[in-house]
Amino acid sequence: MSTTVFTKKLQSLLDKSGWQRMAKREKLMVGGLIVMVTALLFFSLIVSPLLDSRQLLQKSLAQKQVELQKIRDLQKEYQVLQHTSGDIQERLKKRPEKFTLFAFIEQQATAAGIKQQINYLKPSEVESKGPLRESRVDMKLQKITLADLVKFLEGVESYEKVVSVSRISIQEYGKEEGYLNAVLQIVTFRAGEPTQ
Repeated sequence: MSTTVFTKKLQSLLDKSGWQRMAKREKLMVGGLIVMVTALLFFSLIVSPLLDSRQLLQKSLAQKQVELQKIRDLQKEYQVLQHTSGDIQERLKKRPEKFTLFAFIEQQATAAGIKQQINYLKPSEVESKGPLRESRVDMKLQKITLADLVKFLEGVESYEKVVSVSRISIQEYGKEEGYLNAVLQIVTFRAGEPTQ
């Protein structure tokens, strides 16, 4: 019964639209137009959103892969730092208990014969968390020869004592040729208090 009702309504609609009075060529044009509109609606309402969401998903996936690679790189860097930290802690255990960076620098300056060229030595502690604490000494050397500076640097840079020069600035000593002024930042580590 419902099929006959639908057929009657469709026939009534076709009669009102003038479908029966149209020539075959007009019916083909209107039918083609209906197919085109239906296809356009299908594409714009169903296919296009699916393609857009797929493209968005692919971009998101590519971004997540980049982020994952960054995380892996950071993990490798962390493992290297962990290994280095463990190595530093082993070397710190071998260093004398009463070791101070300030005294070590003075000792190396005396050995290099440049103690008189020291303008200042400023020790400081760097706030940090973790198993290692950084100690730093800023120093300025005035009217020093390049050979003496190199000799001092060779003595102060110590793998065993965990001492290194983190920054150096060298300028010509303005009054006499062959002399330099140098500002250095020398750092070491000491074992920190265990974190809980």
